[in-house]
Amino acid sequence: MAEDNLSSSPTAPLKSNMSSKTSSSGRDTQLDALRARQAALEATVAELLSQRTSLVNALSPTPDTQEPEDTETRAKLAVDAANTKIKSQIKQLQQYNDIKDIGTQLMGIIAEKRGCRIIEVQEEFGIIPDD
Repeated sequence: MAEDNLSSSPTAPLKSNMSSKTSSSGRDTQLDALRARQAALEATVAELLSQRTSLVNALSPTPDTQEPEDTETRAKLAVDAANTKIKSQIKQLQQYNDIKDIGTQLMGIIAEKRGCRIIEVQEEFGIIPDD
């Protein structure tokens, strides 16, 4: 029985050493992959910050207006200009939708008076039903 303990004893640590080497190399591989991912993400962040600076510079007023050089102030002004543009676009879209609704109602009235379908009136005026 003592011989069994001696013979099995050297192999048991050998298996655990191999197991720890395998898991250690797996961890190293995973750690390397994570480091590569972190480097890629840091590069992406740097690129995005560069794009942000370019956009802020493009949207900021000209230097003739004696704009402060603070990047955050310039960024805020650029965002304000963008928000103003968005509000203008929304207002124009609402006006377009109102005009389109009125046109659809008028075509409905015309179709009702003629006793035909709205699609026929739309085709007569050259309007595609999906418009």
